[in-house]
Amino acid sequence: MTLVRKKNRTVRYYQVSLYPTLFDDFLLVHHCGTRCSRRSKKSYFKTKKEALINSLNIISAKKEEGFELLRKHSA
Repeated sequence: MTLVRKKNRTVRYYQVSLYPTLFDDFLLVHHCGTRCSRRSKKSYFKTKKEALINSLNIISAKKEEGFELLRKHSA
């Protein structure tokens, strides 16, 4: 999921992704776009439910900071 925040003439992105691993756990990766650290934050969770709850907490916090869901335009 990609979130975006437009402020003045800059646009900032924040991406949250969830991946199943080969070891029956889940990897949550989140990182920001312009003017942020290029490092991704990675967390592993034993269940999909734990990973989803954590990702929703991150998304909620980012929405409080003014980020919105990036909407794709249809052609």
